[in-house]
Parts: sequence; structure tokens; C-alpha cells
Amino acid sequence: MNRTLREMIGSFEGGDGWLLGSVGLLLFTGVFVVYGAGSSDLSGGVTAFGRHFMVVKHLLMIGLGAVLLLGLSRVDYHVWRTPWFNRSAMAASFALVALTLVMGRQGADGQREINRWLSIGGFSLQPVELAKLAMIMYLAERLSSLRAIGRITGRTLLRTLGAGPLLLLVLLAAQPNYGNMLVVCLVTALMVYITGIADRALRWAALVSPVVVVLASLVINKIGVRVGHVITGLGGGSFGHQVDQSLISLGAGGARGLGIGQSHNKYAFLPEAHTDFIYSLLGEETGLVGSLGVIILLTVLVWRGLLIAQRAPDAFGRLLAAGLTGGLAVYGLANLGMVLGLIPVIGVPLPFVSFGGTAMLAGLAAIGILLSIDRRSRSSEVYRRRWERGGVA
Repeated sequence: MNRTLREMIGSFEGGDGWLLGSVGLLLFTGVFVVYGAGSSDLSGGVTAFGRHFMVVKHLLMIGLGAVLLLGLSRVDYHVWRTPWFNRSAMAASFALVALTLVMGRQGADGQREINRWLSIGGFSLQPVELAKLAMIMYLAERLSSLRAIGRITGRTLLRTLGAGPLLLLVLLAAQPNYGNMLVVCLVTALMVYITGIADRALRWAALVSPVVVVLASLVINKIGVRVGHVITGLGGGSFGHQVDQSLISLGAGGARGLGIGQSHNKYAFLPEAHTDFIYSLLGEETGLVGSLGVIILLTVLVWRGLLIAQRAPDAFGRLLAAGLTGGLAVYGLANLGMVLGLIPVIGVPLPFVSFGGTAMLAGLAAIGILLSIDRRSRSSEVYRRRWERGGVA
């Protein structure tokens, strides 16, 4: 038992210290802000932990995620390249996403509400987080294989995308879950761009995307309302209650903040304060210093992730690392954009800071895989250097 624990902890030896440090500081920051937000929440009053229920659950998910990170960092990432594994994982996770469409929930008014979670054994699971991980593994395997062949047709690429991201987009549109649709689109575009097999198609997609957004805002009422809030807010009007309260929180923090746990907006003024809008509470309690600190930590995380992708020993590793890092980067940028009123509210968490279960586990799993790729990259580099020295000798 002790030997196994020492071996697991030893996984960090030689790991990317910048990556681990940025993730650790983001987790540390999130615990304090979630603790402050949870102190005003009475929903856990019936449990043994009372008002500490939220932070206890948050710490539990961090602990489970840390074990997952340690375990995955020791697994050779080429395991995820096995077609039967990544395709089976993708099929199972997509099936769980489809199950949320069947297991709808009824609101207080008797109307069907959006359901993005499944309850299993008393725990809530958000299948889309698992589906995105499986989709990235699938795309990394397929795109690296197509790149190796060298003869790529539009039909081949369409079949690859149709079995993965396009199918997931259809399921997410049916929920609807527009925030994760954005994440899936951008991560897919990043991976295809890195592969370099469809530059012309990507240029067309970049030109068509604004037209699609405009049409969607005209046809879909929910998107139209939220886009309208952004336009009105940037023009000097209201961004809508949630974003208005978010900006009030950020402004109230000033340069140094009100202090941990001293936020005023957590008292039911700001909806989803501990999840999607936790950055607003962070700004109110820690001020400009804390707000910029989180942005710097996220930047370091993305920098190190892309560096790991750049020095990966093979195409699959590069695509897998880029996809995982891209997913975290899009989450971070989208969250910051919506709390600042720069983009519509799309309901995505701030990586490693927001209170959450499946998103936290998926994020830490992604870091574990990145560490595995980094370890193999370092081993490959050492082997190459030894070979070159031997050849010269």
C-alpha cells in the first residue's frame, strides 16, 4: 500500500512543474471562493456538514480528481489510440448524453426543463464532459491516421467528423446546450487546423460562422435574447440581471477586494455564483490582484499544454495534447467573456475554480493525460540524445 502510494506520488517527479503549479494554485483559489459562496447557502443545512456542505463536496471532487490525475499520468497515452477503446468510450458517452434527452425533468410549472445531468447512486453526472474527452481521443486517433496516409478526401474527413463532433453537436442542440456546442466546434477546428488536412474548409468555416450566429439569433429565441443583451449592454444599457450583478461584483472588489468570504453578491443577488459566475465573486473578494492572478494562471496552463503538444513524440500525442488544452482554454475564455459581458451567457464553468463534479474530474483527467504525454516526450528526447551520442562515438 505504502509502496503504491509512493509510486503514484513519484509520478510528479520530472513532470511539468509550471503546469502542475498553475493547476494547484487554481484549485487552491477555487476552494476559498467556493467556501465563501457556500457559507450563505442553506441547501446543505439538512446534512451533517451544514453550511460547509458545498466546500466539502468540492474538496471531495478535487480529491477524486487528484487520484484520477495520478493514475492517468502513469498510463501510456498510446492506450487511448486503440480504436476499439476510444470508439467504445465515445459511443457509451454519447449514449449517456442521449439518455438525458429521454430523462427530462419537470419544472414547478409542469413544463419540461433542460436536463443535462444523470443521477446515478445519489451523484449527478454530466455526460457531455465525458463525451468531449472521448471525442478528443477519437479525433486525435483518426486525424493522425488520416495525416499519415496523406490522401485525404472531403468525404473521408466528413465521415470522421460525422461520427464524432457532428453527432455530438446534434445531441447538444437537442438538449439544448449551446455553450458546449461552441466548445466542441472550436476544439474540432483547432485539431483539424493542427493536422493541416482541411485548410480550405476551415477558411470557409471561419467566413460562414458569423452568418450562422446571426441566423441562429434570429431563429432561436434563447440565443436571440442573449445576443441582444450583449449588444444592449455594450451600447450602454443593461446586459441582463445576471451579467449586471456580475459586473457590480467585479467593480465592488476594487484593487484589493473585500476579503475572502466578504462578498455581498453571493446572498442571492447573483445566480450561479459558485459555478458559472464564480469569477465575479473572486473579483469582489480578491479584487484586481486576484482576478488578474487567475488569468495569469490560466495563461500559464494553456502555454504549458501547448508546449507539451509541440514536443510530443508523435502526431497522435500532439493532437491529443492540443485538443485537451484547447478544451480547457475555450472553457476559460468563454467563462471570462460571459461574466464580463463580452459574449452571451452560455453556462460554462471556470476550469479548476468553479464548483462542479464531472467538469472537475474531466479537467483533472485531462491534466493527467498531458503529464503522461510529457513524460513520454522527455523519455523520447533522452533516448534520441543517447542514440546521437552513440552514433557520433
